[in-house]
Amino acid sequence: MQNDVIFWVWLSERLGAGSRDFRWLIMHYETAYELFHMDPDELDRIEDITDRTKDKLADKNLSRASAIIRTCVEKGIEILPFGSPGYPILLRDLESPPIVLYCKGTLPEFRDRLSIAMVGTRKMSEYGMKTAYRFGFELARANVTVVSGMAAGIDGVSAAAAMQAGGKTVAVLGSGVDVIYPKHHARLYERIQQNGAVISEYAPGTRPNQYHFPARNRIISGLCQGTLVVEAGLKSGTLITARKAVMQGRHLFSVPANVGDERWLGTNALLRDGAIPVLETEDVLRVYEVSYGNVIDKNAAIQAHAESVCDLRLLAQLGVIETVRREAPVTELPRETVEIPRPQRRAVPEPPTEKPTAKATEPPAEKPTAKATEQAYEEPEQLSLPEELPMQQPRQDRASMRKEVIGNILSALPPIQVDILKAIPYDRPISTDELARLDYPFGDILAALTMLELRGYVRKLPGALYTKI
Repeated sequence: MQNDVIFWVWLSERLGAGSRDFRWLIMHYETAYELFHMDPDELDRIEDITDRTKDKLADKNLSRASAIIRTCVEKGIEILPFGSPGYPILLRDLESPPIVLYCKGTLPEFRDRLSIAMVGTRKMSEYGMKTAYRFGFELARANVTVVSGMAAGIDGVSAAAAMQAGGKTVAVLGSGVDVIYPKHHARLYERIQQNGAVISEYAPGTRPNQYHFPARNRIISGLCQGTLVVEAGLKSGTLITARKAVMQGRHLFSVPANVGDERWLGTNALLRDGAIPVLETEDVLRVYEVSYGNVIDKNAAIQAHAESVCDLRLLAQLGVIETVRREAPVTELPRETVEIPRPQRRAVPEPPTEKPTAKATEPPAEKPTAKATEQAYEEPEQLSLPEELPMQQPRQDRASMRKEVIGNILSALPPIQVDILKAIPYDRPISTDELARLDYPFGDILAALTMLELRGYVRKLPGALYTKI
């Protein structure tokens, strides 16, 4: 197998993340070695892959793969190809399984253990933080592996709680496993390697990219028998993981919260649509009593309830939240104390003015006790066409106004989303196979389609078809 690793890495780099063609190729050829050495005429006879994929596989240059392997050796990164014994068995059945996994730490045995993905918003509330800590702690005590994306907010709290309970946790990154993101999770990153593993399908050195995260979410849910959504808004990226879990045939759990509050519209909507409500950790464990009754410890989870109080000191030490000294002691966190602030623009110095004759008497604003430290990726505000243009304007002016609004929409989107919108006709749906002809990795195209769907620009139809809204 070690002699084949270079060919698996080559194949992963040629096809990219989330390639659906890989599934068809592996049905015809068992190893990447065979794919690398097959004749071009033989490749042309495979009808189910795109011409773009065939062109990529014609490139037999191994220099990039060799450089990646050298980096992995230097940094102590394990390479787990699709065909290796250490590759997680649950990922093999995915529609687009990762071709290669890069790993730092020790990956738990997924074959005989129950694994639950815990995901949620980066802008967590106090309720979400306490709930994530409690369930992460109690699941770990029940001998359940907790899987997350190591993102700020709910993901980080869940992983920290699982490790504090003495359990195993796995973090799936949207970057290379040697790239810590967010940076303030450096201590959490090190602890996860000591108590589990950090994995990614992206080669070492790969920087985080907004298109990487929707693609990595299929791995988070795919590693697990179930996904627990703790807190999410209606347009939260967490719902991508929830949707992936359902498509993969996994159980989907959701924590109920305040009806009508925007911060929980997503989790409550999942419950409305059929997710399993979770009020206690036993609600999750009960689903797997028959299939994993010999490995989970339900009584341990119940006994751990008294210890599962959110440990702010631990979260601060691991960089998950930031504690701020406060004059008066508090026994309860304010409601908004753990939300992540929007990135602030650099202040422009104002011209000097005359000093006021009297000082302001208002007391300084009260500092919060704890706050999350990640500046999360902010989606551009959604733009939409006005429902009705002023009819008193001349036709030419109304047409130019509409053109200007459309131009504003496109200027706010990344290039790949713009190209996808342009490729979708107005008069009919388009398939993902047709969109695969665009000059982007197929995994990035699927991620961009998901982002466009969340923004309300496209609608997904049965049969992997998409249409403009």
